[in-house]
Amino acid sequence: SSSAHSRLSVPGDVGVAEMAVPDEEIQEVFKLFDQDGSGIKIKEIGTVMRSLGLAASEAQLREFKAEAEKKDSSYVQFADFLGFVKRAEKVEATKSGDVAKDMQGMKVGLLHFFDKMPTKQIRNSPPENVKIADIKHILSSVGEKMTEEEIEEMTREVRANCRIQDGRVNFDDFVALLK
Repeated sequence: SSSAHSRLSVPGDVGVAEMAVPDEEIQEVFKLFDQDGSGIKIKEIGTVMRSLGLAASEAQLREFKAEAEKKDSSYVQFADFLGFVKRAEKVEATKSGDVAKDMQGMKVGLLHFFDKMPTKQIRNSPPENVKIADIKHILSSVGEKMTEEEIEEMTREVRANCRIQDGRVNFDDFVALLK
């Protein structure tokens, strides 16, 4: 019955609409983490949400995890995850959009996904740099798919404005570039 009340979005509430991540994008990111089609691990709900730029509160994540565990002890399916995302967006919509925070989420997602670093390690001592190749991959495969030209353009900007070493870009510089 939780899906019924999640559809009660107020028409004309532009804030909510602007915040919403397109379903296709949510599915793309979900698929990145759902390697074998069995769903994503319940404990990764937060990581996947942050990869979408959604910063759900710990309390909200606990609620999502508890609900997911009622259906399955370890995995959550896309339909349920999508419902969680919509609810997280509702809460998010009441706060002002913060590029830096969204990007921080993308950084955690990138590092977790590409470097297979444990989330705890990322939280405790986050690397300053993210591989340019990974940023390009995410930009080309998620959300508003960027064309090759746009990505090259972006990469040129990155190289011109960000500190770079060994093919890795300083993430804070990258965030500053996007503002």
